[in-house]
Amino acid sequence: MSEYTPQVNFVSRTGAGVVGGVAGGLFLALALQITGHIKPYAQLVGEVEASTAWVMVLMVAGAAGGLFGAFVGKFIRGQIVPAVGVGLVWGMITWLVLAMLILPMFGDGSVFGIKDAGGIFILGVYVVFGVITSIVYAIAGPRRRHYYRRRREVGFVMAMPSLRRRRRSRRSDEDLVEELED
Repeated sequence: MSEYTPQVNFVSRTGAGVVGGVAGGLFLALALQITGHIKPYAQLVGEVEASTAWVMVLMVAGAAGGLFGAFVGKFIRGQIVPAVGVGLVWGMITWLVLAMLILPMFGDGSVFGIKDAGGIFILGVYVVFGVITSIVYAIAGPRRRHYYRRRREVGFVMAMPSLRRRRRSRRSDEDLVEELED
């Protein structure tokens, strides 16, 4: 066994997911504000103001990021390329759950109406939200730890010397006195 990867605890993954979700939520709120699709988030709490919608987008995005970190984040651990792939899928799932199911239930009641949800462009916005969330999670989240066994312990004979410095053993005062006497 050349590598051991311990599980990172649930709380640190969730916290890093919240950070990634809020970072992605800033993009999501800005894009939804520009396209005019931010009002359903304010309707979650019975309001219509844009400031309430921004707060709700960031809260929902933080919660979605926390779920991302808790359940999906263990597959990333500091690697950017898998983070992009997982983020694409997470963005599609978020769009399906939020824009197609939950937000219409609090709005006009037409669930899974793609024209009401803003079409394919809004799907792209949610996918970018998922990618941003996962990349920020990969950068700020828990790291993968590697524990390598030394090659000499496994039994390989190396022709090249090791690049690691050898540790100097501490000599006791008695050893130094004996060397000086010789």
